[in-house]
Amino acid sequence: MADHRFSGADTGVSPGYDTVSILFVDDEENLLLLGKKYLEEIANFRVDILPSAQEALSSPNLLLYDAIVSDYLMPGMDGLAFLKAVRARSVDIPFILFTGRGREDVVIEAINLGVDFYLLKGGKPRSQFIELSHKIRQAVRRKKAERSHRDTEKRLSDIIEFLPDPTFAIDRSGEVIAWNRAIEEMTGVPSSEMVGRGAYEYSIPLYGARRPILIDMVHEPDEVISRQYSEVIRKKGTLSAETNLSSPKGKRITTISTACPLYNEAGEVTGAIESIRDI
Repeated sequence: MADHRFSGADTGVSPGYDTVSILFVDDEENLLLLGKKYLEEIANFRVDILPSAQEALSSPNLLLYDAIVSDYLMPGMDGLAFLKAVRARSVDIPFILFTGRGREDVVIEAINLGVDFYLLKGGKPRSQFIELSHKIRQAVRRKKAERSHRDTEKRLSDIIEFLPDPTFAIDRSGEVIAWNRAIEEMTGVPSSEMVGRGAYEYSIPLYGARRPILIDMVHEPDEVISRQYSEVIRKKGTLSAETNLSSPKGKRITTISTACPLYNEAGEVTGAIESIRDI
């Protein structure tokens, strides 16, 4: 088969737009050429094409693409085996299975292997590649958002790690995303055992029971908070209150807890953070 890899000459990219780089893998040469033509023409994509999964896996640039599009039925290695091999190297890169087969068992296995979209071939070429371009952009946006979210959580964890007061943070689902050294010392629970836990798991080492605590109440009215806390104070978006905590050593301490929401760059609430001071 002739080598039709992208040469960087005419991409069809409109000025002022970020180019999305795609690797398109299929053993049908005509479809590869057609897909490259349409995706670069209609979607500001830069498309490299390869005729086999084995050749794609041997490419040093495999994980540098913004997304991978692959056929299912290919000689030597099918799309599912290719997906599995890619996921063994990277869980992040968007992978779209673009196939003429719609078998339920293939769909289920693809989902279990971490496919981002499963799209059936067919219909008018331009229409099907427009639909494919939408799926690619959606997958790329979603992966970028996930990476940004993980980066934000990592930065937050790094920031609070060395704060003197016991401090922890949760995301919108209530899972712990940060648990600093000071709260490890207070509770006796290491970060490795608490990060990722939800369902009010963080309240157990503090209060001896699984229940909502101040970090869960940042948007609740004062009368609700006063049922569990005293001296409730709101100031510039933060919530402070006094309470008694149980200790792993069997000793009760009086504390002031301060909690506030966490926001992303768009001003959306992404979670909450709470610091605890022994008074």
